[in-house]
Amino acid sequence: MDKLELLKHVNAFARLDDNQLALLARSVGSQTFQRGETIFHEGNIGSTLYMIVAGQVRIYTTSEAGQELTVTLFRDGDFFGEMALLDGQPRAASAEAMCRTTTLTLQRAAFLHTIDVCPAIAASVLEVMTTRLRQSNAIADQLANMSASQRVVRQLLGLASRYGTADGGIIRIDLHLTQDDLASLSGTTRETVNRVLAQLRDQGLIRVERARVSVPDFDQLEQSRE
Repeated sequence: MDKLELLKHVNAFARLDDNQLALLARSVGSQTFQRGETIFHEGNIGSTLYMIVAGQVRIYTTSEAGQELTVTLFRDGDFFGEMALLDGQPRAASAEAMCRTTTLTLQRAAFLHTIDVCPAIAASVLEVMTTRLRQSNAIADQLANMSASQRVVRQLLGLASRYGTADGGIIRIDLHLTQDDLASLSGTTRETVNRVLAQLRDQGLIRVERARVSVPDFDQLEQSRE
């Protein structure tokens, strides 16, 4: 496993040069998780950043009633658990591998030492964190004024933009996405998601096969939520 080459595909480090990546690579480990395996638990003290080489990860919280609520999904090139590098505080959510997932890992002590030598690495991580926060705030503002059906469509559009791959004019969302996950992401119920997906499918706006969603016409799907 060439860690330097793998780091080039991690979004947070895309702007670093080879010398900076080589410095970072010396501090990076690797870890593989099987489908359904918990990577870390909400409330545990965190000290590790994870960078996904291949696979998919679900970030979720657990309500007082024991219900799991999906917060976001990550896949190849994404990183998660970054707050642990900065404050070493308990995890705000849990992480679970949704399929066999290989990650690069960076411990807090190694990260602090590395950024002391190369501040550009810290700047790269903070830039992505800031972008995520801005996007989360913007989405929260939008969702607050939407119906449940509109929120489901909004999430599908967001996932298509972020993880979609074009295939003959069709955008395939390259995620294993359950209705429970989509319901949590949209702040609604599984029953509502089931109904909305059925309506969108009947209208020809989406296709669903084995927990994979495809969007034949992105613009038409976007217009459907207005």
